[in-house]
Amino acid sequence: MIDPVHMDNKRSDESAFQLIFCYKEFVKIVQVTLWIYASALQRALEAVRKNWVVSFAPFVYSIGLSIIASIVAPLGIVGGVLLALATQACLSSGLYLIQNMVRSGKANFDDFVKGFTVYIWELVQISFILWIPMRILALVLSSTPNGALIYFLIQIALYVLLNPVPEFIYQSRLSGIELLSASYNFVVENWIEWFVPNILMTLIGYFILNFLELITLGLPGFVQLFIVSFGFGLCLTYFMVFRGFLFAELHGTSRRSRTFRYNSRHAA
Repeated sequence: MIDPVHMDNKRSDESAFQLIFCYKEFVKIVQVTLWIYASALQRALEAVRKNWVVSFAPFVYSIGLSIIASIVAPLGIVGGVLLALATQACLSSGLYLIQNMVRSGKANFDDFVKGFTVYIWELVQISFILWIPMRILALVLSSTPNGALIYFLIQIALYVLLNPVPEFIYQSRLSGIELLSASYNFVVENWIEWFVPNILMTLIGYFILNFLELITLGLPGFVQLFIVSFGFGLCLTYFMVFRGFLFAELHGTSRRSRTFRYNSRHAA
């Protein structure tokens, strides 16, 4: 005859063992994830140190877009299309610079110039795919109670689900709908590992820029603009390069495979 007390103790022992096992697995996953973050941070720091001049690229893009905007302003809709294409070209150039820093550790002026056309088609394609449904949605929600709030929440959802699209553009051969679908799947599988450092680094960058604006108060306008622009470019460059290295570690892997790689490297 089975002793009920013995059975209860056995179940308690099994539950305790499962809790200990889950705790150890959780600790190992956190340890592996922190190792990946540290590696990506260090590699990004080295890449930016060797290519610090890339930090001026956002400032150059903004000046160029301002000039183009003033030129095409009288052209109406056509001017708006041309400005949008110029914006996509600047984004393409920026992604190509980041790509070279992530893949080879260096980027130069030739990459800056060549980059204006490398990914422009992919960017235009994605913008067009998203623009049509969002435009229709905006028209439908314009006459709906709380339509503006709903539209805003949908924009946030898209920002979250499509957040790794830039990395997919220059680290994969996907395009169009396939690229958007892959981005969604990546976020679902790696949302904790991906968004925790992204949010933290965004907040740190925000405080750094506010600090730069504060300490440059009273300086000549062009000096203040130079310091803040360089600080923004440096933060953005480091942030995007870090994302590139982090994405390369996470994409196509699972928590189990990353743990195995971690154990293999540390065992050696």
